[in-house]
Amino acid sequence: MGLGPIKLADMERYIRVVCALLQHKTVEWDFEGLTRKIRFLNPDLDVINIRDPIPVHVSAAGPKGRRVTAALGAEWMLPGSSVANALSALDDMHNAWHDPRQRFASLIAGGCILSEGEPFDSPRAKAIAGPHAMSGLHGAVEVESLGFKRPPLPVKLAPVLEAYRHVYSDYEPSDARYLTNHRGHLMFLRPEEHQFCTADLIRERTFTGTASELLDRLRALRDGGFDHFSITIRHGHAEMLEEWADLFAEL
Repeated sequence: MGLGPIKLADMERYIRVVCALLQHKTVEWDFEGLTRKIRFLNPDLDVINIRDPIPVHVSAAGPKGRRVTAALGAEWMLPGSSVANALSALDDMHNAWHDPRQRFASLIAGGCILSEGEPFDSPRAKAIAGPHAMSGLHGAVEVESLGFKRPPLPVKLAPVLEAYRHVYSDYEPSDARYLTNHRGHLMFLRPEEHQFCTADLIRERTFTGTASELLDRLRALRDGGFDHFSITIRHGHAEMLEEWADLFAEL
């Protein structure tokens, strides 16, 4: 929050250090301008388990991040909602991995199972899928304000993004707008966000649809090579657990 994207080289170095620690190795780590040797001191006390292999899953949406994931020999996670984009990214990930048959691919999404005839911007859909949809706007305006290139958004969402940008520019304190921008992030909609959480935003940015529509999308992801699908559970809506479990049971 309030910071630009981490450099991929720094991310890769950090992950390699963590992996080495989990293998009970002594590694060097730079901190406060000094290089120090670090390791877990008391694994023999069984308060942590580093005897068993611990797989590493890396979230990587872009091609450079996927190359780093492959270089690390890590499993892969993709945040997204578009089946077509996810399958295209998976093809690229398969090309990057040395042996994709030995790797694990996950799609992470947020969304709502709509009743037949329920609109994408119904109060229930906005409460369940809205926070996930708005997270894209949170990130876009903040990244731009820090001078970085924002992630691409569909052209139809440009007016919503522009309108939200004006609201964001009034957040206080002006040197820490992220404190308001990320309040409720992925948890709930703030009062001023409801106007921006449109049907188009939810449709484009979340995994939302009727049960039959979502089953078709899930089968396409499964048949296309994804091993796992994860839906984020919204704060205050524990009923999502059973709703999505019932949907998965139909696959």
